[in-house]
Amino acid sequence: MTVVAERFAAVVREHVVLSLVNLPVHPVVMGIFGPPGEGKTFQLRAVLDSLSVRTVSISAADFESERAGVPGKDLLAAYVGAARDIHAKRPTCVVIDDIDTTVGEWENNTGTVNHQQVLAQLMHLADRPCDIERIGRVDRVPIFITGNDFGKLYPPLRRPGRMAALHWSPTGDERRLVVTEILSGLVEPNVVENLLVSYPRHPVSFFGELRSSLIRFGAASIIRRLADDLILISGEADRYRRHLEVAIRHHLDPIAVEQAAAALHEQHQAANRAYLTPAYLVSAPAASQVIE
Repeated sequence: MTVVAERFAAVVREHVVLSLVNLPVHPVVMGIFGPPGEGKTFQLRAVLDSLSVRTVSISAADFESERAGVPGKDLLAAYVGAARDIHAKRPTCVVIDDIDTTVGEWENNTGTVNHQQVLAQLMHLADRPCDIERIGRVDRVPIFITGNDFGKLYPPLRRPGRMAALHWSPTGDERRLVVTEILSGLVEPNVVENLLVSYPRHPVSFFGELRSSLIRFGAASIIRRLADDLILISGEADRYRRHLEVAIRHHLDPIAVEQAAAALHEQHQAANRAYLTPAYLVSAPAASQVIE
């Protein structure tokens, strides 16, 4: 299931095209930031897949190493490798997920040498994307970075000219479109409307989790049977996933849907109270915009 808001998809398409044609005034780095759970990472990869763009993924954990300088060198190697793929007519981009969790400027956070070198490498690529020291000229590679808090990122890196930024917080219409598609085949549109009214503060990911809960509820007997023979389904994911989907291809009773949503809501509330800090839970402003 691919559910992408057109406004989000347009920004990703534009960044890929303008980077590959090496438009000098367009920044090579696109930062996508916003509240957690609103589909930044999922939508980004869905759009790149639809464009047949190969993704070189770098996670926040890759910026940690016992050896000083290794993460910065790995980032450069990923960029150069992607540039060679582009030169060979294989469209490629670099995606860095959750960058603010490791190299962000958090209170009481002491930046490491590795973090400083990663930021320095990103600054160099932003300023001279086609000219790599000791390597020479390379093709320009679109870079995407994602995170929750744009303000935690190193200010010189996020200034206009080095980075374009999309603050992603879906509008009411975008949420309705995406959530309706997520729950399609299981929940009637009028029930979806009621859910959106009942849980306006939950991110889009809440409704994806709700779909999973409804599938477990609707296919409980089949899941129990398959659990008795895990060897049978190993290596046959597509076949048995379709089997589950066919088994629940009907609209569930609205009361059952509302009960499942209420139970999931309470689970989230309990987890938030017990484990998440208030700063993480604060929603970003509703407006979304692209800044260059």
